[in-house]
Amino acid sequence: MIRLIRSELIKLRTTNMWWIFMLCSLVFIGLALLVNIAQAHQELHVQSWATEPPGPGMNDEQRAQFLQDQQAERDRVAQARTAAGLAQHAASIYTSGQFFGLMMVMLLAILLITNEFYHQTATATFLATPKRTKVIVAKLITGAAMALAFWLVATVIDVIAGSVFFASEDVSNSLGNWTAQQAMLLNLLVYALWAIFGIGIGVLLRSQLGATITAAVLYTVGTYASLAALALIHEFLIKKDWVMQAAVYVPPLASEHVVGGLSGQLGGVDLPARWVGVVVLVAYAIVLGGIGTLITRKRDIA
Repeated sequence: MIRLIRSELIKLRTTNMWWIFMLCSLVFIGLALLVNIAQAHQELHVQSWATEPPGPGMNDEQRAQFLQDQQAERDRVAQARTAAGLAQHAASIYTSGQFFGLMMVMLLAILLITNEFYHQTATATFLATPKRTKVIVAKLITGAAMALAFWLVATVIDVIAGSVFFASEDVSNSLGNWTAQQAMLLNLLVYALWAIFGIGIGVLLRSQLGATITAAVLYTVGTYASLAALALIHEFLIKKDWVMQAAVYVPPLASEHVVGGLSGQLGGVDLPARWVGVVVLVAYAIVLGGIGTLITRKRDIA
């Protein structure tokens, strides 16, 4: 098994795709950091209008409403600056770039298996290792190791940038807070699971181009289409919270829920515990990984 894993790592390292995907991931991390830091900055500061005196032309009702809105704004910022509020912002910043980072990991994992068919090395691989299950397990371990590398790079960049930001705001960076630590650790699990998804998809769709395009479209377009469909159903057909809560059963959205980033996209709907998202992702990984292994064991390799 160790030799198989080394072989898979060599195959991965000697292709140009891994560093192209890593560069793309770095770009998305930078963009996500800018957005999350800007949002956190806004949340940590009282808006200018909330420090202005009521206008002279306001009547008593308008003045009372204006003062009430000002107090609500101050309360919101005070809440954001509590330990719990800062930890939530830290969790978001320290997992920046997750959405597209996971897609890069999935696509690279797909290439781990489809490259065998594209370059016609599958026959030699399975002749050298007749027990095909070992080959798939080696690819799964290699994919998980690759996901670990992507997660580590993303997390280091996020933590450095986030710590600098929190220092500039003169507030705690929350690195010692379990909420932030849990988000980062669960993010590692999510990265590894998406590598398994990629291996499973690569086995199901042996065409390199077909598998990567299909997976990328389903991941991006499918995610937002699912959100839109759930919103329309909730608005016009079934006005129950469980409709929007069903978003956690969509893998990319489950990934965001695991690190606490989904609630804001659903209008503050109460969502199930994070472990539900973990269970959903693990279930998908078991199904895709199991199907992929069974198909590889039985399929003829030309």
